[in-house]
Amino acid sequence: MAGNGGAPAFWRETGQLIGAIGRAMGVTLRNLFRKPVTVHYPDVQRQYPDRFRGILALAYDKETGEEACIGCRLCEYVCPPQVIKVEMLKGQKRNYAKTFTLELYACEFCELCVQVCPTDAIIMMKSFDLATADRRELLLDKDRLHALGLTFEPSWATGNRLRDMQAPPRPARAEARGEAKGEAKEPAE
Repeated sequence: MAGNGGAPAFWRETGQLIGAIGRAMGVTLRNLFRKPVTVHYPDVQRQYPDRFRGILALAYDKETGEEACIGCRLCEYVCPPQVIKVEMLKGQKRNYAKTFTLELYACEFCELCVQVCPTDAIIMMKSFDLATADRRELLLDKDRLHALGLTFEPSWATGNRLRDMQAPPRPARAEARGEAKGEAKEPAE
């Protein structure tokens, strides 16, 4: 009797297995005749979406042409893997970053450094192409980070824009609030 109880379960599981294989083969056949999406990189550059965020770079102030980093070290403090090192140099008019080092090989690309930067000095670029066989080339100093900022197109996300997105929504207009209060009072009476 124990043998008879197992026979229907065997056929049910076999049917489920054949159905799963059939569905998988159907997906394969549907995609077999589609046009491939392969891009012949680096001969053909792929277009990245507007919100793509890639490698980090340092920016210059657009108005003055000076480097935007003021050496406040907020990016260094907020970095989870502690890959950013900044030394501040006090100037007569403002502060500067004497040294700025980023260990890109250990960076998590969490974007926290971009979010806390008060001057939008550290930005993310629309590129990821820094492939190398030597890890020492991914230890980026201030000059190399500025060169990356001039080489690649910047992402839309800057510290100020990201902070604005996280701000609470604007309050409703006074007229709309007055109408809502008037409507709420009528049913209560």
